[in-house]
Amino acid sequence: MPDSNAPDLPPAQGEAASAGSTESKTKAPSRILVMMRDPFVLTVTALAVVLNVVATVSAASDGEGDGLAGNGMFAAPIIATLLVVLQVAWRRDGHIADAFVRAMVYSAAVSLLCALASLVTTWVPAVAEAMAASRRPSGFHYWFEEPHPFVLPFFGGWLLGMIAGLVGCLLVILFFAYRRPRDLAAANMNDLAPAYATQVRRANIALAWVLILVFLVPSLIVWGSGEAVGRSVLEAAQNTLLFFASPGRYVADAAWIVGLVLIPVGIVLVVFIVLTQRVDRAARRAAGVPVGLSAQDDDAKRSE
Repeated sequence: MPDSNAPDLPPAQGEAASAGSTESKTKAPSRILVMMRDPFVLTVTALAVVLNVVATVSAASDGEGDGLAGNGMFAAPIIATLLVVLQVAWRRDGHIADAFVRAMVYSAAVSLLCALASLVTTWVPAVAEAMAASRRPSGFHYWFEEPHPFVLPFFGGWLLGMIAGLVGCLLVILFFAYRRPRDLAAANMNDLAPAYATQVRRANIALAWVLILVFLVPSLIVWGSGEAVGRSVLEAAQNTLLFFASPGRYVADAAWIVGLVLIPVGIVLVVFIVLTQRVDRAARRAAGVPVGLSAQDDDAKRSE
């Protein structure tokens, strides 16, 4: 039975992939224009600005930072960037490069718009009066520190939004690996021969998980080891057995141990990728990107 994921492709894989790579590079500016005209992106951006304005109004009277509403000034660009990046997964013409462009460009744009919206909101007399009344005699305000109260929201929203966008990129790659394997194989310049479709798909699924583990493992270990009740790996492992009895107390211990356990998992996945992936070396050389590791030495002969 033929593989449902096996693509019907022309024999000249190297030339096709090279042309696709060139097309991707030349159309990079148009990706931004398409994003700017997208109704979903425009709607999400408008909602982010509205959320930011509401958060600004609420934070104006919260000079000591006792409330949580002011966090909306940071949450708005974070949520917006994540949604805009994830949209690539369900767009029929979505490309993995679109996700990274959106993570880098859109995060800055929406953070700037939100910061400007907050600035204009503070010019409203009622908001300005509430902000002035809640300041300490020294001029301190938890959310709007002088003399440049919107520098932190802008750069904070940009940085956190970009991080959220990169997380979204990893999720998009994972989605492509399972649901759109042919598109991911083309973007990764893999061997697109139908005979190797299943093999390439499995290697790219492993690659998607490795990319996630690269960020997940150190995060779990660093946070877990710093917050764990146990002061050693052995104590943390013992506390992990008590996680389900008291999850709130031992969640950091469990995170620490899970992070350590995932290290050999990642190593096994990398070995699996090296042994199974099929790359189109001619296309990669033509595009000026690394050929990568592959156990199939005949790739160069098949592609050139």
